Amino acid sequence: MNQKHILIVGGTGMLAEVTSCLASEHLVTVIGRDPERMAKVVRRNPETCHSLLLDYRSEQDLSKGLQESIKWYGPFKQIIAWVHRDSGKAMQIILNHSSHADVLHILGNQANSEQEKRALCINEQQTYRQVQLGAKQDGENFRWLTHEEIVHGVIDAIEHSFDYQLIGQLVKKGGMNG
Repeated sequence: MNQKHILIVGGTGMLAEVTSCLASEHLVTVIGRDPERMAKVVRRNPETCHSLLLDYRSEQDLSKGLQESIKWYGPFKQIIAWVHRDSGKAMQIILNHSSHADVLHILGNQANSEQEKRALCINEQQTYRQVQLGAKQDGENFRWLTHEEIVHGVIDAIEHSFDYQLIGQLVKKGGMNG
């Protein structure tokens, strides 16, 4: 088994299945805040899935946690980061601790993908890609993506090297009816 070290930020909620899938073949460090959800995810692959129980909005905790994980398991080769827009410098801190990684930044429906990318300092050894979560049209209404649709889209993005991938379609603020 050729295990690379993968960091998954927000990997205990809607990305839990992505975490489990990747941890079945690689070393995974997963960041999450909820101890119960974290335990549930780690239990699926206890030998290869390692927890960082912290709030990534705490810059000091995030930096310290990333340093510890790198110390124990080696540098991150891949990053899958569901980092919200209101997270301060979290995404940049993650990039700063992942100098030679393939980075997949997951964005919400309202994010401006170009603005998100411009706000980051990405080095030449990093591959930076984005997956944006939209909505699905259900008749005349739109609905948010299901966890299954998100997981399928993120895994598809991991397997393919598109710079940008949209899952569903973007809906303007106030445009959700369902």
